Amino acid sequence: MPDLATDTSPGRAPQLPDRIALVLRDRILSGELRPGTFLRMDRIAAELGVSHTPVREALQSLRAEDMVLAVPRRGFVVAELTRGDVADLFEVQADLTGTLAARAAEQLGPADLDGLRTLAGRVTELCGRMPHDAGPEDLEPLVSAEHRLHAEINRLASSRKLAWLVGRSSHYLPAHFYTGSPAWRTGALRAHTELLDALGAADPEAARSAMRRHVLDGRDLLLAHLDTIGMWTTD
Repeated sequence: MPDLATDTSPGRAPQLPDRIALVLRDRILSGELRPGTFLRMDRIAAELGVSHTPVREALQSLRAEDMVLAVPRRGFVVAELTRGDVADLFEVQADLTGTLAARAAEQLGPADLDGLRTLAGRVTELCGRMPHDAGPEDLEPLVSAEHRLHAEINRLASSRKLAWLVGRSSHYLPAHFYTGSPAWRTGALRAHTELLDALGAADPEAARSAMRRHVLDGRDLLLAHLDTIGMWTTD
């Protein structure tokens, strides 16, 4: 895990509490932190190389999102998370990103498409050289490259408010879980090809469909993982 006090990786939120919340949110949504787990500020601060203050702010943010609960005199505990909750997060993301992809297909030009192919090529390159035992530091460039590709598609849709909403909702998709999965990497490269073909053909509905499949494939992968580890307390 990088030292978040000094980490300036591209694609990360600029504020330290936001970066800490992102790490904890990823761990909750990937099942590393289970419902009912107490979150000790001193342990989190020591692991991430930060003081208690930004950890407390991060936990308060997660509390506002109903990801954690505050327990009087005991601190914070991971809130209940159902299978339906996780599926809902992906359905929202699939709908929003599908709409943006469709809008981008209607207006991007040859130079825009060339730029997207360059960004997708970077993802392909990083996937191809990813070690089998990849850790967080190995995954960070791939997380950033995937983020840049999707952010550029969203920008080309010329729908600023919708793109902002997608950026916010994407915080609830555990990027390090996906990029660490060989199955996701294989599927993502195929999805990128389908998506870029649809964008190049200026076919809004094909672009929408390709983007939705890309997001929902991630949903299926994560749910299968969470099923396997016995994540659910109730459904």
